[in-house]
Amino acid sequence: MKTVFQYNTLLVLALLFTHFCSAGDFELIKAERNIALYERWVKHNGHTVRELKADFTVKAASAQDVVALLKNPAKGPRWNTNARNYKIAYTSNDAVWLTYVRYKIPWPMDDQDCSLKYSFNTSDLNSQVCNIYFEGIYTEKFPVVKNVTRITGTRGKWVVEKAKNGSLKITYQIVTDKSASVPRWVSDPIIHDNLFKTITEFRKLLEQVS
Repeated sequence: MKTVFQYNTLLVLALLFTHFCSAGDFELIKAERNIALYERWVKHNGHTVRELKADFTVKAASAQDVVALLKNPAKGPRWNTNARNYKIAYTSNDAVWLTYVRYKIPWPMDDQDCSLKYSFNTSDLNSQVCNIYFEGIYTEKFPVVKNVTRITGTRGKWVVEKAKNGSLKITYQIVTDKSASVPRWVSDPIIHDNLFKTITEFRKLLEQVS
């Protein structure tokens, strides 16, 4: 049985994404191998920050496969570009779990990590569209590490949509708090390249299990 807490969490996240969609249109950054990467700049926690989106298709997979891959600690480092650690803390609810990722970031940026809570409606697994939400949280399970920058203000979702040809259309969307002051000519290529590699590896692993 779903808890009131889970319903409230999903409602809050849905309202937040309604707010995000009122921002300016996304700009296409890169399109290759049926993966499209977009970005736009939005107001978030008092700052103007980058919001990223990636659209891609997967052959003969399901929403259950997406959830299983997201919850797999062994495969996490394989699709998360530059991930040094990928940990999962399961809860009593199969539709809610916690994820910790630590990234080895190329110079001049410091190593970073994030602590996230994932949630979705189990009834959506067999629906036309399944939204898997995630948000940054502080938890004793994944304490802040010395000399590692914690990524804060994270909100995002994976939208898994069934296509008529039996494939899946998946959209990944994420926004975080303003990061350290690094010139865009330095940060942009790293951010775009890392996300494109991440989505490419995620799709590859997903197609292997489908």
